[in-house]
Amino acid sequence: MRIHSDPRTEGIVVVVLRGEIDYACEEMLLRCLTSALSSSVRGIAIDLSKVSFWACSSVKVLLATRELAQRHGKTMSLRALSPIVRRVLELSESLHLFTTEPALASPHPDRRPATAAPSQTLAPAPPPPAPDARASAYSSAGSAGTSSPSDSTGVPVGPA
Repeated sequence: MRIHSDPRTEGIVVVVLRGEIDYACEEMLLRCLTSALSSSVRGIAIDLSKVSFWACSSVKVLLATRELAQRHGKTMSLRALSPIVRRVLELSESLHLFTTEPALASPHPDRRPATAAPSQTLAPAPPPPAPDARASAYSSAGSAGTSSPSDSTGVPVGPA
């Protein structure tokens, strides 16, 4: 997640989310959005164009942030919804509750916005471990439910 101020938005803090947003990162997401909202003058815009997965349960984070913004007289808008985010918001019948807007073109295409502090960085879940090639050589045929390495015919190989 990246958080930056865009001079073209005058007092609006832009929060850029990318990757998978699921139940495991909701608490951190709420803290980051709340922090961005409190540090803004007018409100926040959340760029969702690079989100590849959006858990239905993450909608409540957006709703809580929206409510907080309203209580403090600030705005919260959703910018450039990815297809998956749009679909989840449509299915949850909550899309109409948010102000949506297209993404702004970068004024400095060669310059990246500042990166959030490490405690505010949402990292994608690590990929599952690769299957062990040796594990596939084990046969379930063995005495007392034990497995032993076997060749392609199922005959055990190696020392017993």
